[in-house]
Amino acid sequence: MAPGLAGLEIVPFRVAAYNKVHRAMEIYDPSHADDFIFISGTKMRTLAREGQQPPDGFMSPSAWKILSDFYSRQNRHQQ
Repeated sequence: MAPGLAGLEIVPFRVAAYNKVHRAMEIYDPSHADDFIFISGTKMRTLAREGQQPPDGFMSPSAWKILSDFYSRQNRHQQ
């Protein structure tokens, strides 16, 4: 066993996902799985590069503008 591995504590965390019904990020509730979508970092970057908007409530508009501007500039430089 690797040194220190025996003392390693695994800390579970709750998963956040976008709730389509409440139009907000929330802790995922498997009993209402159909209400949720998971937006990966890859999906988020693709939306930003393509100038698309995320679902309402996914992220604050000012934060989305910063990300979107960054990835659209990055996309232009790569072309």
